[in-house]
Formats: sequence, C-alpha cells, structure tokens
Amino acid sequence: MRDTAIFLNGVYEDVLQDILAVQSHLPDHIMYVQPHKSQQIRMLADNPPSTDDPVRLLMSITTDLPHVHFVAEIVGWDDKRTLRGDKLRLLNRLIYALQWTEGGVFGCGPGVAKPCVNLLYVRRTQSLMKPFPVDQLTNVNDGEPPSTNRTQAGGWIYVENPTDAWLAAYL
Repeated sequence: MRDTAIFLNGVYEDVLQDILAVQSHLPDHIMYVQPHKSQQIRMLADNPPSTDDPVRLLMSITTDLPHVHFVAEIVGWDDKRTLRGDKLRLLNRLIYALQWTEGGVFGCGPGVAKPCVNLLYVRRTQSLMKPFPVDQLTNVNDGEPPSTNRTQAGGWIYVENPTDAWLAAYL
C-alpha cells in the first residue's frame, strides 16, 4: 500500500451500497467509482495503481461531508475521455449489471460539455462502523488536517495513508 491515500469528498451512498452488495461477498471483485470532476487525479494518472500496488481511498458521503464513512483500495484507473470501443462497452455492461444506480460510464461521451475524467477501479470496500472526522486525516501538501467545514460534494485531496491498525478502530 502506498504512503499517500486519496480522500474523496462526497460520494453518493447508494453507489457505495451497490459496491458493498457485491464486495461484502467477493471483496476482491473490482467495482467502479466515478468522481464528478473534469480534472485528472494526477497521482493516479502519473503512477496508475494496480492490485500489487493499491492506493487507499477514503470517502465521505454526500449526506455527511465532514466524516469519512467508507474505505477501499484503488487498484486501477482510466481517463474516461480515452475509453472507446470494446473496453467502453464492457465497462458499461459491468456497471449496468452490478452498479445499476450509476447508469454505466457517465460523463465521457461526445457532446459532453464538462467531461468526468476519472474512473477508479476499487476493491475491498468497507463501511466504517464508526465514521471519523475528516480532520483526523493529514493533507500531504501542507501537513495540516483537512477542514471539516465542508458544504459541497466533489473533489479530492491527497492525505497520509492511515495505518491498518489505526483504521481497525473504526471498522
């Protein structure tokens, strides 16, 4: 696991529940998270994660932005603007079948004014039994805790990766 994790601010809980419906039985089954932003997650674009080199993902939900509710491992990344042909059709089929609330790969087709760029491949998603405040994380850019005064979903920050032992207290 890498030293830097990603905190994703405000994921729809129904999307995460779809993922848990599968991964609670098959934790290594890859599912998908699609942040609603038109910027690349540079760390993933420059050094894509893999099953052998995952990146921890910490997520708040849209109804409770100041608290981390879910953790997962990012094991792959795609720039949705480059998806075409058989790969895009296959991803759409998988997402329609297993994450029906997502409606397939979104925000990447022709005519989309502000495309959504990042497609995250995730495994081992877990819901925290005890969500913790975002300000318990440490932003790697300035060494400060992220603000818990969050009013709008969207975006991400790079944070120090919490240890498994530390996270165990919340699982």
